[in-house]
Amino acid sequence: MNIANNKKAGSQNMTIRKIAEDLNLSTSTVSRALSDNYQISSATKKRVKKYAADINFTVNKFASGLRDGKTQTIGVVVCSIDSSFITQIINGIYDHCSDTGYQFLVMQSRGSFEREQNCVKMLVDNRVDGLLISPSFNSTDLTYLKNIQATGLPVVLFDRISDQIHTHKIAIDNSGGAFKVSEYLLDRNIKRTLVINCKEDVFLSRERLSGFLEAMKYRGLEQREELIAHCDPSNPEVLQAELTKLFTENFVNHQHAEAIFTTTDSFTTTAIKVLNKLGLEVPLAGFCNSDLADIFSGHPTTIYQPAYELGTLAAKQLLSLIKNKEEDFETLYLPTKLIVRS
Repeated sequence: MNIANNKKAGSQNMTIRKIAEDLNLSTSTVSRALSDNYQISSATKKRVKKYAADINFTVNKFASGLRDGKTQTIGVVVCSIDSSFITQIINGIYDHCSDTGYQFLVMQSRGSFEREQNCVKMLVDNRVDGLLISPSFNSTDLTYLKNIQATGLPVVLFDRISDQIHTHKIAIDNSGGAFKVSEYLLDRNIKRTLVINCKEDVFLSRERLSGFLEAMKYRGLEQREELIAHCDPSNPEVLQAELTKLFTENFVNHQHAEAIFTTTDSFTTTAIKVLNKLGLEVPLAGFCNSDLADIFSGHPTTIYQPAYELGTLAAKQLLSLIKNKEEDFETLYLPTKLIVRS
């Protein structure tokens, strides 16, 4: 065998068949050794992999996957990748996929239902083995996902889940987190809180508002309807203008409220920005996973969500479903943690 000549030829001219000839092995043995198949001995695997490394040969997993009907790739769709919460989820997905030999493609809908559908179509066209998706706030009809699921492609919902589709789902305990916030404020004799919430027809929003109101009801109190604001987080500039108007009305022109409860990360960070701009010092508590929360002005109380764990478990659910499409579906809720700063 002339390894030096093979190295000069370059990996482009090197095939599994040629490696098999050089090592006096069958092509199936080489292929299985490179894919870490249990049927091949450790010594043979080591020999094949060392030779492959010496000649800079790599396996085209996508091409070999297509031959097997699998690409070892999953698709991930999120609303936006510019938040710490989503970044932590993606890190969890990445680590689990790496540990199990999978890769993934991430796309963002930017809060647009039409763009979300286009993202899913592109991933399906790229032959992903399964789909992980956190629907946007504007995704009120998930029929298109049910249709994709009906073709046999496994679909798992995470974070923003829905009752419209029957599959594995994993989310944060939204109701429990909001309940903790409400109790925290009531324990400090704050009974008039301005709630910044999303549209009522979004599952996540309903859950968080429900948990907040449940704690009030438990204390024999009712939330005034005018202190519940339904905002759209998809456009930062519009949101900032909307919160400026709300805070001016409730804390500058009048004293309708004593505190603020924000139900999403983007609401929390935008609310802090607006309060600073208006020069207001108002107690604020909200959902927030930002690494900068400790140095935010006003030292807000935050609800920390186990995002990394959510990503890991979501990926685990999907890969399990890819391997066993007949398994029973389950919905998991991960508990939150209230972090009190001042």
